[in-house]
Amino acid sequence: MTLAAASQYIHRSPDHQYTFDDVTYPGVTSILKVLDKSYALMAWAAKNTAEAAVAMIEQLPTMLATVGPVGVVKALTSTADWKRDEAAALGTDVHNMADIIATGGTLPPMSPATLQRVDTYERWWRASGWTLRASEALLVNPAAGYGGTLDLLCYDRDGRTVLADIKTGKAVYSEAVLQLAAYGASTWLETSGRLYGMPAVDRYVILHATAEGVREVEVSVGQLEREAFLACLQLSRWRDTMKGKRL
Repeated sequence: MTLAAASQYIHRSPDHQYTFDDVTYPGVTSILKVLDKSYALMAWAAKNTAEAAVAMIEQLPTMLATVGPVGVVKALTSTADWKRDEAAALGTDVHNMADIIATGGTLPPMSPATLQRVDTYERWWRASGWTLRASEALLVNPAAGYGGTLDLLCYDRDGRTVLADIKTGKAVYSEAVLQLAAYGASTWLETSGRLYGMPAVDRYVILHATAEGVREVEVSVGQLEREAFLACLQLSRWRDTMKGKRL
């Protein structure tokens, strides 16, 4: 990585907007929300609701008498929202712990669910042969108009540059490939308070971290994937122009 001549920094807001050289750009994860995951998410939410109904089957008559059918429906359907938030919090915790592991810090106390995944991730990291170049680094591509935060930029055991993103859900969705494509096409990378040109990437890997272990999913990123991300970027800009409009 080559140190930039100018002293410039990338700033990330709480809602993941990225400001560079006084211009603010949307984040990659926000851009990719234009992709439809409704089928998988609806099936997941339906399963959670059904499981909640089975778990509370003995309490349902009392609940019906107390809050009525509408109240019971709200209680059951809210289970999906609660599990979604719980899964998101777990993912954030695992990412934070992964950053500490990669940078050689001391892990703090954590919940049993987080600890289970972090233990498997730490074992994977020590056996991987990877050498850290940057972790949780801010990125920006001013020409295309987006920013982001990468999980890991490393050398693998063969000295190749590998860009990796950590996923902690039950499945890995295809947009993770476009996420890596966007990160790899970034112009600038900020890490440890310094700004660098984004290096060329030799390997793109999704690290699927679960309680059972870490699965390395090698993915292909080329011109098609980069163009697909830019199409999502254009679609997200159109989506933003439609906010607040009534048709």
